[in-house]
Amino acid sequence: MTDIAYCTILSTNYLPKALALAESLRRHEGDFSLTILVTDAHSSAQLPQVPPLDGVRVVGTDVLGLPERDLLKLATIYDLVEFATAVKPLLLKGLLEESPAAAYLDPDTYLTAPMVELPIDLAATEGGILLTPHFLEPVTDPEAMLQEGHLLNVGVFNLGFCAVDRRAIGFLDWWWGHLERECLWDPLSGLFVDQKWVDIGAVLFHAGAWQHAGYNVSVANLHERPIALDEDGLYVSSTKDRLRLFHFHAFDTAHPEELSTRLIGSTSHLREQSRTLDGLCREYAEIVMRYEAELAKAPRYAYAADTAGKPLSRQLRRAYRLSMDEDATLPVPFLPEEAEAWASWRRGAWRTEAKELAGDAVKSVRLVLPEEYGRLKKRLPGVSSKLKAKLVRNQGIWH
Repeated sequence: MTDIAYCTILSTNYLPKALALAESLRRHEGDFSLTILVTDAHSSAQLPQVPPLDGVRVVGTDVLGLPERDLLKLATIYDLVEFATAVKPLLLKGLLEESPAAAYLDPDTYLTAPMVELPIDLAATEGGILLTPHFLEPVTDPEAMLQEGHLLNVGVFNLGFCAVDRRAIGFLDWWWGHLERECLWDPLSGLFVDQKWVDIGAVLFHAGAWQHAGYNVSVANLHERPIALDEDGLYVSSTKDRLRLFHFHAFDTAHPEELSTRLIGSTSHLREQSRTLDGLCREYAEIVMRYEAELAKAPRYAYAADTAGKPLSRQLRRAYRLSMDEDATLPVPFLPEEAEAWASWRRGAWRTEAKELAGDAVKSVRLVLPEEYGRLKKRLPGVSSKLKAKLVRNQGIWH
């Protein structure tokens, strides 16, 4: 068995893609180990039924080593994506207790060849951390789907992949120290879930920025990494690196003509321009659709609503997060026995929600109208100080 333990994290609706990833690992890595963490299942009794696959272990959040109540509070302050990305360092650290190295792969990544460079290049890093930058070259193509400025919003590295060994324990602890409360999609505060933190951590903990062009190829970087096919398989034609890992970011089998459904505008032209890329998409879609047909229809995300069926809005989640700093005994919205206490807290949460929205408004004014905000500070210093102290907390944008 390989010395690298692979893992992925998802909610139940992404299981078909995770099983497609497992199938690609089995095809190219042979005797592998993949742990699939299902975020909307706490114990084995809550796990969805999955066809048995050699090397695949499906687990709930109880493997993370946190008390159930703490996990439910995380699921309260974070939405689906934030929760799944927040627990990444915990899962990786747990795997390092069993294996000398671990690699995280997004559920919508797909191997196209054995990752022969991975253990060698991970061992060669100074800090035992291997990351894949979105771009390896300056973006000179004005028609590229994403430009360099996009990285100011989402971070330098795409964390659909990362690999660590036991030298990275300190990094994982540091990363979790931020993600436990600050794994937020909050553009006004410069946060993009787990990724922007790693821009800092990569420097502090001496991560390696992988220069191999064949890993984590996606719609974001196809302009610099066009793929081609020869007698040995797929490769990146601009660098001649073999294609190892393709990231089907936001690929949706309900829109099979698209490469990604998350960007503004259509991406179908990318497939129309490349028969090789289109063939890879068709291969992937066939496997995902097979598992979609085989698995039961995924239920609604378990932490999207409270026990009364009322959705948890972004504002409500942020209000709960702020309240956790002041009250460790907050009720949990997903426990029937605490439904009455939760309903009472929810009714009164509008004050904290309003404060959070006001904080966002203040940040917006400061960023969009800096001169006007500066004049306000001079004319009404008392008001400015109160806004600074009470409305914007711990986001480091005040100067």
